[in-house]
Amino acid sequence: MTAPALTDLETRLAAPGGAALRGELAARLQALEQRLRERVAAGLPREDFPLWQSTAEAAAAARETLAAWPVETGAAAPVTSSNAPPPAGLSPLPTP
Repeated sequence: MTAPALTDLETRLAAPGGAALRGELAARLQALEQRLRERVAAGLPREDFPLWQSTAEAAAAARETLAAWPVETGAAAPVTSSNAPPPAGLSPLPTP
């Protein structure tokens, strides 16, 4: 039995396409961590260092947590705009 989802992110990760979402978020977290660490390495005022360092560590921890999170590996349902025309053969009007 799986645990109930507590957040929107947990729900999205458990839905079809969750693995793709996890990959996208992990890449964004990795890029964020890298930018933060590069900024730290480039030099910061002493008083700013703890904030930047802890933020980089938080991004790394979030990425590790996300990597360990179980996800749905099925394909995501296609997303269509509400302005998109209906599929061929289907009427956009309700039937009486």
